[in-house]
Amino acid sequence: MEKWRKLYNSDKKCFACGEENPCGIYLEFETNGKIMKGETVISPHHRGWASLVHGGVISTILDETMSWAAIYFFKKFILTQSMEIEFLKPVYIEKKVKSSGWIHEQISEKKAIMSSEIYNEDNEVCARATGKFVLFEPEKFKKLNIVPNSLLEEIEGMFNLE
Repeated sequence: MEKWRKLYNSDKKCFACGEENPCGIYLEFETNGKIMKGETVISPHHRGWASLVHGGVISTILDETMSWAAIYFFKKFILTQSMEIEFLKPVYIEKKVKSSGWIHEQISEKKAIMSSEIYNEDNEVCARATGKFVLFEPEKFKKLNIVPNSLLEEIEGMFNLE
């Protein structure tokens, strides 16, 4: 089995994984080269009903985990095209939440289907998703002018972490 390696996050203000976003979820990721794993403890300000994590936050965790997996494994920039989510068990605030993401299927050089799951502290699957992602070569993604070039170059450095 391959060794797990923690990944560095370049975008400090990202809602899902940015460590400097005051409203963020603070996901941290690691990979073994085949699976992307995330982990966080959900804050009370991300709740829906009383002690439950809001479904939108659960959706964000699933999307972010698939996104990190797609960026890292395909070594391309991505945009989520569509997502389908199944909510299976409640996810509670102030509890450790883990996620995993992987390539489900590469459709073409420009599209892939990714999968992800969220697990509670008992390692039970609480939610799962599949998503279709558009894959961009760095030069094409730069032309979209979504992210400053300096940040894109820093993220691109993650592509070479072998």
